Amino acid sequence: MDSPSCPQVDATAALGLPIPELQASLLGPDGRLLGRVDFLFADAGVVGEFDGKVKYGKYVRAGQDPGDAVFAEKQREDRIRDAGWGVVRWTWRDLDRPAVIGERIRRAMTRRDGRPRPLGTVLRAN
Repeated sequence: MDSPSCPQVDATAALGLPIPELQASLLGPDGRLLGRVDFLFADAGVVGEFDGKVKYGKYVRAGQDPGDAVFAEKQREDRIRDAGWGVVRWTWRDLDRPAVIGERIRRAMTRRDGRPRPLGTVLRAN
């Protein structure tokens, strides 16, 4: 995850949202890792992902190009969604408009209302 986690957590609280857990890992029902998420609103069944260009460029693995990294991220998100989690994404540019991020998170929480708990297990970061 890129660095601004504390300001983002402060922003969610200022917007009246629950405080998310940071860097939790989601396991599928079979125990396999679905992915580590930047922000977890576990009770609402929603994850938040902060996207910076760095993970699609600077940190690609040897032999990978940014397109491979984007495709791998898409597959990871598909696994998380398939387990029943709602996913919300934002970028550096969005940080200038925290109310927009808050509304995205609220809409995802509303879409999850009344649905079964997502499948699998949450491993909390230390």
